[in-house]
Amino acid sequence: MLKVGIVGCGTIGSYLAKAINRQYKNKIRLIGICDIDKNKTDRLQRSLKINIPAYRLEVLIKKCDLVIEAAAGKISALIVKQAIASGTDVMVMSVGGLLGHLGLIDKARKKIRLYIPSGAIAGLDALKAARMGKINSVTLTTRKPLAGLSGADYIIKKKIDLGRIKKEKVIFKGTAQAAVCGFPKNINVAAILSLAGIGAKKTQVCIIASAITKRNTHTIEIEGNFGKIICCTENVPSALNPKTSQLAVLSAIATLDGILDNARIGT
Repeated sequence: MLKVGIVGCGTIGSYLAKAINRQYKNKIRLIGICDIDKNKTDRLQRSLKINIPAYRLEVLIKKCDLVIEAAAGKISALIVKQAIASGTDVMVMSVGGLLGHLGLIDKARKKIRLYIPSGAIAGLDALKAARMGKINSVTLTTRKPLAGLSGADYIIKKKIDLGRIKKEKVIFKGTAQAAVCGFPKNINVAAILSLAGIGAKKTQVCIIASAITKRNTHTIEIEGNFGKIICCTENVPSALNPKTSQLAVLSAIATLDGILDNARIGT
């Protein structure tokens, strides 16, 4: 039995906990959860209808074989550091929090297994293959409903009134590094794209706020000596959190499934 702990009891963390309890109860033991918001841990405990204890972060990491970070980018690097110190494997959902800690990823490679799901985009398999040759450019164009962008740091700093957008408006153009800093809870796809490809300073991002779409749409264009790839993903937002695509939640489940499966299909 794989002993798993979950940090973060929001949309993704709760979904994972329920999936483990429902689909993987013969292979995985959910030994505990953690969240700074006690209301969230209490709510998840009640919904699971089984006795799953809540622990402090450092205690939970030491108790499990795999810790899943589903909290926030501001804590993901800390979780990886503590996982390395404890020899605990880790899955990171808030990958944007690792962009400023690339040395930590290298350290994790030597000490533990670090898993980063694809999240809400397709095409990472082709991007990783292309990286074995030469990549000239990687561009991400993200189109999100207004509700999926509300409250973002960049929106607040630039005093953008999303309510005044009647159709669509480009609200950001820049590097993936700048995009993740400005939209830490909205554009994790830019971070994973950067790590799989040519880096956060070279990956270009365009973010469009849309009043006419209900889906989070990510279009990736990759050019190199292999040719050209154009990949578009239209995601249904999670019913529980419009900032999270349902595919990102399913990607976490698929990653967990892959950890348990000895056969690997695809790059």
